[in-house]
Order: sequence, then structure tokens, then C-alpha cells
Amino acid sequence: MRIHFTLTDLARTRLAARPSPLAVTTFSAFRLVQRAGAPGLDGWRRQVRAGLAAPGDGVDRPAPQKPYFAQLAPRDPAHPIPRFLRPHIGLRTLDDELERLLSTPQRALRADLDYVGRHRPLPRWTRDLADGDLAAANGLAAAVRDYHRVAVAPYWPGLAALLAADRAARTRQLGDGGIEEVLHALGPRMRWRPPVLEVQTRAEVEYDYHLGGRGLVLAPGAFSSYVPCDPDEEQPTLYYEVAPDSDRHPLLAPLGGPHGGLAALLGHSRAAVLEVIADGVTTGQLARRVGLSPASASEHAGVLRRAGLVATRRSGRFSHHTLTALGSELLLHAAASRSPAP
Repeated sequence: MRIHFTLTDLARTRLAARPSPLAVTTFSAFRLVQRAGAPGLDGWRRQVRAGLAAPGDGVDRPAPQKPYFAQLAPRDPAHPIPRFLRPHIGLRTLDDELERLLSTPQRALRADLDYVGRHRPLPRWTRDLADGDLAAANGLAAAVRDYHRVAVAPYWPGLAALLAADRAARTRQLGDGGIEEVLHALGPRMRWRPPVLEVQTRAEVEYDYHLGGRGLVLAPGAFSSYVPCDPDEEQPTLYYEVAPDSDRHPLLAPLGGPHGGLAALLGHSRAAVLEVIADGVTTGQLARRVGLSPASASEHAGVLRRAGLVATRRSGRFSHHTLTALGSELLLHAAASRSPAP
């Protein structure tokens, strides 16, 4: 595939502000059935399949009545993915993104599903979804939550660290050499030959995609890459697969709490604070998620900020905390080291 840029496209190409939990979940569903990828994902597949096969308990993991998400998620590299399942603007939580999905205008849903339906068969219930049927939309949202709870949520701290570290590295590339430096370094399957980005795909036919002045959003993908295919997409997004700089993978084992080595270095509370800040949070959100008072959460964030691990910006009455490049890399290495050796 060849993605064609104009000067306007280069000027409008940018990095995604934050990862989308919904897009990560959608790409993981594809990787669950496709065995290509990092060997570390084999352990993840075994654990997820076992978790999905276990009966729901009716409280913690209610089973949806229909396999909405499994039927709509891609199963073939050539399958286009509905835009409402891979938002280019990521929100803080999956629930936030599902609320946005449920409020998607009917016209946008229909146009999205019409395009996907021209390239692969769709289940009959998607007609109801395109017609604005609330039961179909709620069924899809419930199925996404059910799958995410098993396949993504237990591994999110490691995934968030992986994606945050990659964004920090891309931001440094952008500052050092501009957007072309970023395009040069997207991975071995992508080659920047101005004004064209060549992408190796598994499709049997060659395809030229012209951005036409819309620019491109570059978003890291934890499970799979995905290249733009819809010619009418308002803001094309290229998801490039991020691989850890290690033989170990953050998905080899669930991340059930602060890593022992990281906790020994920072203390259990500050290690937990660092993991939560990987999602980008305000002081109030940080306090609630870690179980500390706002004053204690602010104090821990301040210590991490002075150590160069956390950046804080003020917006009105709120302080918003994110990881620095150093904080991202520290959390990423801690996530990798807690996984068992292959």
C-alpha cells in the first residue's frame, strides 16, 4: 500500500494525543484469532481464551446474549474496521468511549457500516444498529465491556506504559527532525520515500491511498497495525504496531499490582501512583483510583515530578498529571520484568 502526501498533508500530520482503549480492544480481538505477531502474545491468547470460555457469574462478568463484538470485530487482515470501533480521539476510559459510541449519529453509523459491508459480510443485527436500534447498540457495548474485562483490562498498566513510552519517543523524534523523522522510524514494514509512505500489507493487490490535504493521525497500536482504507474518512488514522524493546512482552502475564522491584524503589503507594498516572489523570481521579486522600495523592505526584518521572500542568482548578519519557520507560521496564521468561 502507498499513502500519498502533499505538503498540506505533512503539515497536518500529527501524533494521537492518547491511546484509545476501544481501539486497543478492537485490535486485540483481531490478534486473538491471528497468530502472527510477537511470540509473547501466545501466553496472552491462552489466558484470554480460557477466561472467555469460563461462564459468567452474573455479577462481575455478565455474558451478553449475542456475540455482537465477536461478529463485528475483524477476522482477516483485509477486513476494514468500523470507525466507531477504532476512534482516532482516545478518551480516558473504555466507558467514556462506549458512551460516545452510543451517541454516534445514526447517519454516521449507517455510512460506516455501509462501507464495511461492501468489503466483508456483516451480521443481520447490524441493520438494526444502522437504523438506530437502542437494543443493538447496548448489546454491542455490553459485548465490548465483557471482552475487554478479560482480554485487556488485566494488562492495561503494561499496555499504557508501552504506548506512553512510544509516544514520548515519537515526540522526541518530532522535535529533533520533524514529522519526516517520525515517518522514517515507524517500523520495518513501513518505508518513507517522499512524498509516499510505503506500507507492507498482507493484501494481494497494491493500493494507492491519497490523503488529499486531510493529513494523517499517527496512533500507536499495542496488538496490530491498521492502515487507512476508507477514502471518505474525515481524519485518516494510521495505527502502527508498537513492539517492546525486550524479549519479554507486557502481555505475558496479567499486571496485578505494582511490580516488586518498582515498589522497592519508590514504595508501594508511589509505584501505584506512577501506574495510574500512565493513563493521564487529575489529582482527584488519581486519589480515587489509588485509594488515597487528594492531599496524599498530590504529595506523591509532586515527589515523582521532582524526580523527573511525572509532568503536571494546571487547567483552572485542576492539576493534570502525565508521565514523562523517563517515567514511561521506567514503568515499561518494570512491566516487562514482572513477566515470566518465555
